[in-house]
Amino acid sequence: MKTIHISYGGPDRQIKDANGKAWKFEMHPRFGPIVLDRRSKPAGDQLGSRSPFWSAVQLWAAQGAVIGPDGFCAWTPDPQPDLVHLGGKNYAAAGSKLAEKYGRAAREHRRDTP
Repeated sequence: MKTIHISYGGPDRQIKDANGKAWKFEMHPRFGPIVLDRRSKPAGDQLGSRSPFWSAVQLWAAQGAVIGPDGFCAWTPDPQPDLVHLGGKNYAAAGSKLAEKYGRAAREHRRDTP
């Protein structure tokens, strides 16, 4: 007995990533998004995990999978927290105890006081 498996991926969608690049993909109900080429076929090479496409699709899905009036997937980026530079590659959230104790303004204040 031979078995044939046919998997329909769902409707084609379009989304713009945070950089403004438009991507065409299908949102498979079981396997998730698959990037498509110009002919609406699955692209031979799927995008790497660091591509801004993935964060756009994840936010779009988490925000209710809304399709805008222009036909593109509508999503908004997460707000970036205000950070205070502590030194080197270290940052802390503005207003936190770390930022108040070790932030640049705190260092300058300690240096100016006798």
